[in-house]
Amino acid sequence: MNRSKAQIEKLERALAQAHQVQEAPPLPTAWVYSVMRDIRLQASHARTTIEFPRLVWRAATVVAFVSMVLVGSVLTWNAERLDTTFSGFFSEAAMDPTLL
Repeated sequence: MNRSKAQIEKLERALAQAHQVQEAPPLPTAWVYSVMRDIRLQASHARTTIEFPRLVWRAATVVAFVSMVLVGSVLTWNAERLDTTFSGFFSEAAMDPTLL
């Protein structure tokens, strides 16, 4: 077992040296710039898709707040009335034509 471990380490060293000796292929400058431009475009697209859910949550928060204010004002308006039953509404409507 020791012998196979030594062989594996020898193979690893040989592969690492072979990899270090390799030279990178020459790439045209225009190709490098086009790759970087594509990466920037994809990064900006990813940022806009992340911002959309944030916008939805912000709008939902505003709608919930406005709804709570509206419901609260309606409840306090009804609490100030003397007779808040269904028949009481029609009796007040009969006295005040602007409610109809």
